[in-house]
Amino acid sequence: MKVLAIDIGAGTQDILLFDSERKIENCISLVLPTPSRIFAQKLKTITGNVYIYGDTIGGGSLNRAIINHIKKGYRVIMDEKAAYSIRNDLDEVRSMGIEIGKKPPSDSFSELEICEIDLKLLKDFLINFGEDISEVDAIAIAVQDHGVSPKGVSDRVFRFENIKAMLIKDNRPESFHFLDNEVPNYLLRMKSAVDAVRRYSQKPLFLMDTAFSAILGCMDEVKGASLVVNMGNGHTISALLIGGKIEGIYEHHTHVLNPKKLESDLRLFIKGELSSKKVLEEDGHGVITLTPFSGKPSVIVTGPNRDIFQSTSFEFKYASPGGNMMMTGPIGLVKAVQYRFRKQS
Repeated sequence: MKVLAIDIGAGTQDILLFDSERKIENCISLVLPTPSRIFAQKLKTITGNVYIYGDTIGGGSLNRAIINHIKKGYRVIMDEKAAYSIRNDLDEVRSMGIEIGKKPPSDSFSELEICEIDLKLLKDFLINFGEDISEVDAIAIAVQDHGVSPKGVSDRVFRFENIKAMLIKDNRPESFHFLDNEVPNYLLRMKSAVDAVRRYSQKPLFLMDTAFSAILGCMDEVKGASLVVNMGNGHTISALLIGGKIEGIYEHHTHVLNPKKLESDLRLFIKGELSSKKVLEEDGHGVITLTPFSGKPSVIVTGPNRDIFQSTSFEFKYASPGGNMMMTGPIGLVKAVQYRFRKQS
């Protein structure tokens, strides 16, 4: 089986061309800048008014570049689909000084097309190394998507309400994926990724949230009750795993966490004593606890900011699925594909 797995984070997009007939160490892997950073750099080279159109992508660096562009006195107009990259509420987008609409007929606007999944670019690159991605058996994509929440409801609260509903239904890590036709309508970024893939490929397509692709990617190293922590560039996600099932989720912004706070939060989280309200008030995403744990779980850490754990008193080990920590998410995606194929056979 061959799977093209792409995990898009705040800092990097991590790509694995998995081939079951090869050792994982010999499969092609790439760590590239995340698309929002690429488009932010492109915007910085533009002088004058700009019209931004295309897909819904992760905002991140692009958001900041747009704000800086407006501060210089230039107009920024985005089409509706692209505007959802900035916020899940278009009124909030407008409040930032961004206009939403079609490109004016005037020639005074430069154009910037944004996309998150560019299979043509990847195909043209990999063909030089004897790999044709049109021959894969499946494609799997992971992005973080808060979802478009009802008016007046925080998208962070909305995200955790939906995660909790999924956990209650089935809390096995491998169950946290969608086929392309199963993606809920409120997950606009994920649905946009589907559209981007479908422009070039009709292969079976799987979608995951990056939080769960990272958790699933670490599962081979989970033995007994475990705390799996992914210290990402943008977000930190922790899962309490008991009997191979997710019994708790903690999610925060990485930049908020220092070693002391991280350790305090996680120790309370394990025991079920950390409230989601507290994390939300600190600009985090929240906490879900299904089953607290009174013992001492194994601590497994991955992610580009994992070195923060060296300044805590936790006994921990670094996870490096396939011998490459940056492939944690893509390997989780591959596991989800394998699980679904086994289930269908």
